[in-house]
Amino acid sequence: MNENRFIAVFRDIRDSLRRLSRRDWIVCAAVFPSVGFLCALYILFRPGNYIEPGTLGPLFFFGILYAALLSGALIRRDAWGRMIYFAFPPVLLLCEWLNFSPIEQFYAVTQLSFAMLLSVWFFCADTLCGDPAGHFRRSLRLLPTLLFGFLLYLLPVTILAHHIATGRNFTYDSIQAVYQTDLAEALHYFFTHFFCLLLFALLILCGAGLFFLNRIGASRGVSRGYLVCIALVLLGLSRPLYTELTGIDSLNRTKMLFTDSLQYFAVIEEYAARGPERMEMVKRHVEKASGEDGIFVLIIGESHNRNRCSAYGYEPDTTPFMKAASREPDFILMRNAFSCHVQTMQVVSCMLSAHNQYVKYGKTALPSIFDVLKYCGYYTVFLSNQYPHGRYDSPIAALVSGADECVWLNTMEDFILWRARFDETLLAPLSQHLRSDRSFVVLHLMGSHGPYARRYPKGFREDLASWHVYDRSVLYVDGVLERIFTMLRKNPRVKAALYLADHSEKPGVGHGADAYVQEIAEIPMLLYLSESLRRERPGLAETLRSHAGSVFTNDLTFELLLDLMGVRHTFGSPRYRIALPSYCLPFEEARTLLGARRLDGTEIKRR
Repeated sequence: MNENRFIAVFRDIRDSLRRLSRRDWIVCAAVFPSVGFLCALYILFRPGNYIEPGTLGPLFFFGILYAALLSGALIRRDAWGRMIYFAFPPVLLLCEWLNFSPIEQFYAVTQLSFAMLLSVWFFCADTLCGDPAGHFRRSLRLLPTLLFGFLLYLLPVTILAHHIATGRNFTYDSIQAVYQTDLAEALHYFFTHFFCLLLFALLILCGAGLFFLNRIGASRGVSRGYLVCIALVLLGLSRPLYTELTGIDSLNRTKMLFTDSLQYFAVIEEYAARGPERMEMVKRHVEKASGEDGIFVLIIGESHNRNRCSAYGYEPDTTPFMKAASREPDFILMRNAFSCHVQTMQVVSCMLSAHNQYVKYGKTALPSIFDVLKYCGYYTVFLSNQYPHGRYDSPIAALVSGADECVWLNTMEDFILWRARFDETLLAPLSQHLRSDRSFVVLHLMGSHGPYARRYPKGFREDLASWHVYDRSVLYVDGVLERIFTMLRKNPRVKAALYLADHSEKPGVGHGADAYVQEIAEIPMLLYLSESLRRERPGLAETLRSHAGSVFTNDLTFELLLDLMGVRHTFGSPRYRIALPSYCLPFEEARTLLGARRLDGTEIKRR
């Protein structure tokens, strides 16, 4: 019985192809090259000369499907309202050109693939729902078109409407304004702004237009072969569509603007809700009237491989400042520092909180360094050259939201467009926050994060053009560190400063956890102790210098900072506090990947 049905469907498809007229074949012959020509034209006239390997294959595949279904719709001529799906790619391209310029070649390819994937999937979903419904009553075919068309065009039309009404880009701040608006405010805004009423009237007219378009042309019967082909395409594209809409590697800018912003709001709200629980833990573990006056600074590097630092024996002189500083009495170069993970989000979340790989606190909410220091009367500041929002950055933004002041040099739009300022731009805001008598300042650098050539100004050290671009980025970061530490050493209020990277980097490969090798956990670490601090606490300086060769994982930074500042606390264990004589972390016991592996890469079996 099933075999007979399959044969009947196959014959139906064969007969449909045989019934195509000469005019129908001319339509197909016109549509396919036109789609290909317009896509190629669009990509070629975009700035840039780089296309990501592997992205042209999906573009070709989705382009073929898009052209095939467009040809089929033009040949059938019985549901003209569904042509709105094939108008979606130029609408999305216009929307993103207005909101996210410039559109480079490498992004244009994935942009077109994403737009045509959505067009094809929604057309198939509409056809599969609308054609059987239209068999009973033709007007019912409109309902899926209205629903799916609304869903498809919601975000692009929102961005275009905002741009027309205000003349400004639709940004994270725009989404935040909508997110924080209640129903009463929304209704008041709608009825008091002419443009909203006009837009609503246009939507009604569009719905009416779709209704009449769907009534144009002769009604055709439902072809089983046609519906089976549509169903197969729909099922085949559902997984890629889901991946594009939810996957961590999906980079469509319109989608990212909305999904990453909403994720950020959710993470911030969840973190804030557990504030009382964190403060209860602070009160149990911290003596409030403790901590020394002065300014203490933490500098977090990015993707910094100590094996590419001349201070650690690398032959090209990539870190002349760090190498010279290691020989001075107020600096200590830690020779065996490692990262607790190889992704920024996980590492910084540990560095700035009581969480580490060695001491378990159960499921309780753990306090951040800002929670503890504000409790002890410090003014806390977070200065970042990274991004405040995004799939990797929102948890960090939530963590540092406890600081008295947060300064983000980059925006959500910079993240979407892969832009970032150079780390030297942190110097100006840093100088403005070195005037307090009791404060803690964190600087988060962009460091040597790929693409490496974007981490230093154009024309930087052109005499070293033969160097690997990663090494030049390391040299640039070293120069920035020299300027930062020069500023700190000249300020008598500054008591101590610590530089260490979040994780390392294997140049040209990256730092993925799925391809862990010890190199991507080996980081530089430099500690500055002012003359006044060394004079007041000689035992602290001697202890830290005696541990310069000890193994240290950067999830223990929280305890180190509190001990440097003289905050009396009971977090961690004495054997994991490097500022105490009792510190002892043998290499074979040290962990990374949040405790899942030993530093040598051996996987740890979980009970």
